[in-house]
Amino acid sequence: MATATAAAVKPRPRAAALPAAVKRVALVANEKGGVGKSVFTRTLVDHLRTSGKRVAAYDADGSVGATARVLGSRDASGAVERVQNPVEGVGYYNGRADDERNILLDSIESGEKLYVHDLAGGLLADLTRIVDGGEGLDGLLDAFEAHGYRLTLFHVISPDVGAAQSVARWLSLIGDRADHVAVINLKHGKPPSDFPFWYGFTDAKGVAKGGKTREKLLAMGGAEIGFPALPAGTFAKLDAENIPFTRADKAGLLTITERAHVAKFLRDFAAALTPAFPFLGL
Repeated sequence: MATATAAAVKPRPRAAALPAAVKRVALVANEKGGVGKSVFTRTLVDHLRTSGKRVAAYDADGSVGATARVLGSRDASGAVERVQNPVEGVGYYNGRADDERNILLDSIESGEKLYVHDLAGGLLADLTRIVDGGEGLDGLLDAFEAHGYRLTLFHVISPDVGAAQSVARWLSLIGDRADHVAVINLKHGKPPSDFPFWYGFTDAKGVAKGGKTREKLLAMGGAEIGFPALPAGTFAKLDAENIPFTRADKAGLLTITERAHVAKFLRDFAAALTPAFPFLGL
């Protein structure tokens, strides 16, 4: 049943009709922690910059955020610099702090074509306080649009029901005023069977459950991509040394086989990103 449900949903071809000139603020989001938001953000920013694209990157989990830790500029002693150029490193702020969360909106003052923000889990309520006093996101969206920006939401999906519920919450607040990309994190398994709440399933009593949020996202023209899995041991070595994936050939760290794993991971990621590329405005 899950396979049939997954195959039955036909996304509306919205991406092809989008003007490439639209400036973008991409939010990598899920209210559920541990789904892989930071790993996806790091891969996306690293890939785009290596491909010659200019990207302003931010980590809303402060200096302790994994994106800032791996891609942030470092001083001579190797410490993450307190002041970052977000186009070269990673700007960071605490999205939960009253005096810092406004950076999400204020960052567009520099006028870059693409901003990518790695949002910490559970941050959606804080975003509603930036302009709207905790009552939705309409004012925030109005402000972005007034400055020529459209939001792209990358929803990183794990098998947990909370991951699907997060997407439903975002869709209810902003609908098609933003573009949506579901990122199926293949580290957690193979779709559709390992992601029952996202793709839908039939329980032992014959009751159909889940899948509605996915149907809604695709029906409004959203995209769905797979985020390839990197072998856990290879990832752990790179992560411990704060090395971006595109620098995995650093001498003495990985074996030839492990370097081959990373090369395949990057090729697979580039191919998987293709359906979402129009939503980046590049």
